[in-house]
Amino acid sequence: MSNVIQSMSNKLINKDARFMTLSIITLFIFATLLIITVPLVFSKNKNDISDTIYLNDDYTSADPLLTQIPNLEDIINGPIITATDPILGPTDAPVAITIYTNFSCKYCAQVLQIVQQAQIEMPEKVRIIHKDFPSKNKSYASYQAAIAGRCAQEQGAFWEMSNLLYQSHDNLNQDNFLKFARELKLNLKQFQNCSNGKTNTPTTQLIDDDIAEANALQIIGIPLLYVNDYEIMGEITVEELKNIINTY
Repeated sequence: MSNVIQSMSNKLINKDARFMTLSIITLFIFATLLIITVPLVFSKNKNDISDTIYLNDDYTSADPLLTQIPNLEDIINGPIITATDPILGPTDAPVAITIYTNFSCKYCAQVLQIVQQAQIEMPEKVRIIHKDFPSKNKSYASYQAAIAGRCAQEQGAFWEMSNLLYQSHDNLNQDNFLKFARELKLNLKQFQNCSNGKTNTPTTQLIDDDIAEANALQIIGIPLLYVNDYEIMGEITVEELKNIINTY
């Protein structure tokens, strides 16, 4: 009997030793990745906001000893700005004005004009970032218009297409999208291949990412602006917007 007990004890000790070894190896790998990746992500010049995540400083994991995957809404308190976003203005501008919008929104076009005027008057200080926030139903006109905008972006004509889409905010359809592409002298075959109605493409993923981001920020109405991480909703004049910009 003592031999059996000793054998079982040895097995348990070996099992615990293997578990501890694996835990130490896993922790070492995680720490190594953290040491390597964190400097790469956060070593940018503070005025270079070409890739910026406005983090929630109050977020803490419930248990620091457990590896958890936090929800996006827990870790951000402002927009996630990347090179895939349509951008108007210098990439190193210290102030980013991010607008969550969709092309079926008439008032969004009016607010964008105010933002663009501020950028024109302060060209070295401001850049504009577009974020798609259409209906999540991909068959709706607002979502299809977002696809058209992103497909024009592939050919360097996002903002020109954006203007045309806003002008037709109440008449968004595939015929008009193709008409606008012709007016902008886009490669029609490339444009049509991009906007061919497929619902799971790199283009739709960009739009879906923006929708997920807006939902994480609990945006319930558009247009909504962020001046860096300062949120603005409702009417605003050019002068009011410039005063906010000048605080940075």
